[in-house]
Amino acid sequence: MNTTYLKAAIIGPLTMLALSAPANAQQADRTTEMFHIFDIKTDASKAEVSRALIDGLNNNVSDSQTITPLVRGAPPETPGTFELTNPLENSRLGGLAGLLGSAQTAQLKQVTCDGAVWIANFQRRLKGSQQLRATLCLFPYVEGYHLDVYALDTVEKGGGLSKKLGRLIAGAVVGDPGDWTNKTIVDTLRSVRAQTGAEISYVEGQPALRGTPWIDETTLLPSESEQADD
Repeated sequence: MNTTYLKAAIIGPLTMLALSAPANAQQADRTTEMFHIFDIKTDASKAEVSRALIDGLNNNVSDSQTITPLVRGAPPETPGTFELTNPLENSRLGGLAGLLGSAQTAQLKQVTCDGAVWIANFQRRLKGSQQLRATLCLFPYVEGYHLDVYALDTVEKGGGLSKKLGRLIAGAVVGDPGDWTNKTIVDTLRSVRAQTGAEISYVEGQPALRGTPWIDETTLLPSESEQADD
């Protein structure tokens, strides 16, 4: 990154922040659950599609784990989909869930991908800025695959002056955390399209995406106009 630009991007906002923010302020984390489902029509094998997905992930993620479950038999007529479970439900600790806030309860949720031929889990931690964990599930069906993406994104807001300064500097260096999340998803789809020639379309999600940034190579990631509030 250009040094002069980086200095300008940091120094100006730092000055305003130092003048306006108290030394101590209320912490206000924002946790967002999101999911996206993409239809991938292709004759490519699961090994070819999985390899393309991994290549796309590797462009953005350093902390990831993948698994290729054993799935036998012919592909079903309709693809499966991910499920969310809460390990506290129907357990001796079930009453504990009622004492937790909604954000804490969301952190406990586990993603299951029964029937998927490829599963990836990755995380991103930016101290004082973002905690993201995401799961990708590749479900086969007769016309190709569905790629299900589930993510839990916690962005830290508020806090004292030192935390705000840290986030400001991190944002100037690595960019907006939400943009990185979208870019990671789009890059995996672009990799599949480039390596297999698959026809990719959007099925559903929250917040819903608009447009096809995985096709338009000039679009780095979904813009505000391409992402709709439900």
